[in-house]
Amino acid sequence: MKSLTRVLTVAAIFLATCGLANAQKAITIQIPQDQNVLEFVGQFNNTPTSSQQFGYLSNVQGLSPIFTGTPENEATASFAFVTNATADRVISDGPLKIINRTGTTTIYLNNGPSDFTNPASFSQGTSIQVSSYRQQVILNTLTNTFLTVHTNTVTDVETFTLNGVAYRLGQLGKSFRTNYSGQANTPGAVPSGWFAGTSTGSKN
Repeated sequence: MKSLTRVLTVAAIFLATCGLANAQKAITIQIPQDQNVLEFVGQFNNTPTSSQQFGYLSNVQGLSPIFTGTPENEATASFAFVTNATADRVISDGPLKIINRTGTTTIYLNNGPSDFTNPASFSQGTSIQVSSYRQQVILNTLTNTFLTVHTNTVTDVETFTLNGVAYRLGQLGKSFRTNYSGQANTPGAVPSGWFAGTSTGSKN
């Protein structure tokens, strides 16, 4: 009995060590300072106090392919994202409306297909990165076009597998800056608007 217990203990240690070794072999996708690493395509739905932004990653530097087929769109994207944010302040400056928001962004390994007519479909996958989020929106109320800049600070990273290789997207505590360019829809229409943009690493 003691021999069997000893064998089982050794086996358990071996399996745990193998699991740790495998986890350590995951490739970390860095988000270097001033380099475009992520590209986003999305839509959003706003209320006077909140914003939900959702879509897919159209490029992740160092990963290819990141679409499961063609056309390369939300239905074939390997990575989706959802941001849930609260409006903290709104400032008017002539034709400009400046909106400050804070919230959380989650990037998912998509379990697609996702569909822009169903915002919930962008969060159906496995969470691989969570970050805190602060955004400034500058909306031109004459044209309904807008620019945004926001900073995300990574609060959680999980290992995922793509094309048989294990990866981690970013590192805990690291920040990245994202710029969106977009078009707001007619007030009250769905979606509230459309955008695309890129993320670069920040110094921290």
